[in-house]
Amino acid sequence: MAKLVLTNTSVTLNGTNISDSVAAVTISTSAAEVPTTSFGSGGAVTRVSGLIDNSVTLSLHNDYNAIDGLIMPLIGSTAVTMVVKAGTAAVSTANPSYTFSVLCTEFTPVNGAVGELNTADVTWPISGTITKATA
Repeated sequence: MAKLVLTNTSVTLNGTNISDSVAAVTISTSAAEVPTTSFGSGGAVTRVSGLIDNSVTLSLHNDYNAIDGLIMPLIGSTAVTMVVKAGTAAVSTANPSYTFSVLCTEFTPVNGAVGELNTADVTWPISGTITKATA
């Protein structure tokens, strides 16, 4: 199986390509665990999957025009579209795209010490499902 080193990941937020300001991106998905244990379960805990919860985490290099100017108006607004691809090549089975609606719920416009890069790490909830495209 081929290994993939992320070097040219593409991230767009609300139609704006922010890839040049993204140092790391993580899309997380999990399913709730719903207990179904009953007296008839033979003394073992039983479970089924419940609601799926998704989120995206970004490590951003802040820029007051490109990043701050884009994100600050989105805080507390409605969900906007985000698209993430591992590379900038055309969408394919080797380079799928992940499209979803994200709620921008937090942002740190100033973060850093003397001589450090102004950064912001955010984790935003995804509203609805994640759509994976391979063509």
